[in-house]
Amino acid sequence: MEIIYQGFDGLDLSVSSNIPHELATRLERAQEEARRTKEPALLDHRCVTLKVAETGARGGYAFRCETDGAIWFFKRPNPNDPWGVRVSLRSLTLALYGLDGARKILFDTLESLGIPVAAHGVSIGRVDYAIDFLAPGFVLEADHFVMHSRMRRKDHFEGVQGYGTSNGRQSLTIGTMPGKQIIVYDKRADVIAKNKREWWELWNAGRHAAGKPELDRHDRDGAQIWRVELRAGKHHLKEDWGIRSFVDLDARLGDLYGRMMQSIRYTVPRPDTHRDRWPVHPLWRMATEAMTGDLFEMVSHADPERVKQVAREAHADMLAAQDFGLSVSHAHMLGYGANDFLDYLDRRRDELTAAARENPAALEDRFAKAERRYVFI
Repeated sequence: MEIIYQGFDGLDLSVSSNIPHELATRLERAQEEARRTKEPALLDHRCVTLKVAETGARGGYAFRCETDGAIWFFKRPNPNDPWGVRVSLRSLTLALYGLDGARKILFDTLESLGIPVAAHGVSIGRVDYAIDFLAPGFVLEADHFVMHSRMRRKDHFEGVQGYGTSNGRQSLTIGTMPGKQIIVYDKRADVIAKNKREWWELWNAGRHAAGKPELDRHDRDGAQIWRVELRAGKHHLKEDWGIRSFVDLDARLGDLYGRMMQSIRYTVPRPDTHRDRWPVHPLWRMATEAMTGDLFEMVSHADPERVKQVAREAHADMLAAQDFGLSVSHAHMLGYGANDFLDYLDRRRDELTAAARENPAALEDRFAKAERRYVFI
């Protein structure tokens, strides 16, 4: 058993600032376009590309946008409501650049958009941290957790949510948000189910840097990966630990996570009826020790451009598989079978060629839609 990756996996924060009126006006227009076309609209504003959604979000946020690495929520300018911006940094951004790098991207984007930030104008709302283990043969057992009786536990097994059973369990969640949560889950299964092939690139970049052999994503037994994920919500951050700013985060986050790992423990059961005396499982011991280091220096060794290319290839492969399945279904509806499927493909090629030549404007429109949809992939 070994740790193959650790780093921040999520960061939500609010900014005490109003967006400029010029940006608000342009967001209004982009949002109208998104509503008209029923899909996000692209807005280039001061060298920042924003994918603007049709709707805003709860909490008075009129606009919801995506940039390359973050989701943004903006309120309309209102001097009586200074907290006009909320940001959620994506896990891949944090994995590639670390917290310091992601923080720089965040503030650079705010500056480019013309959104001023005061010295104490940031409020942290949520921080997630993940540790990935190469753990062949590991089996997650809910009854091996020792915690306070008031802590809530939720099991997930084979895609179903339930309580108190361990058959086929792939994940287990302890605690609730916006308080604190610890989740242990089969990260390999999660990556495969969500087609996040870029994570193999991230893991293998770290192994290559350490002089270790790459993981084979097709080898379930040899590349069984489990994740321990710690989540601190705004109530736990602010009310229990007084963490509001980045200065507070830098000073106290390690202690917060360390206390969390001590209050909820994964153990090796013993005949002793006093569960508090059961020894800590090696996985939990390694995770706890990892939290004592400098959390803010953790950055993957992966090349960001290569990671993005792998993500694009994975999505392209998924679309190709869908296209093949649709082609088979279409061929069947037209009376073709497996024996003459190649004839169907010849026919379909001719039909697509004719459609592209007869209506080039429609073809350009579809490519423009694809560009908007996949601008950040």
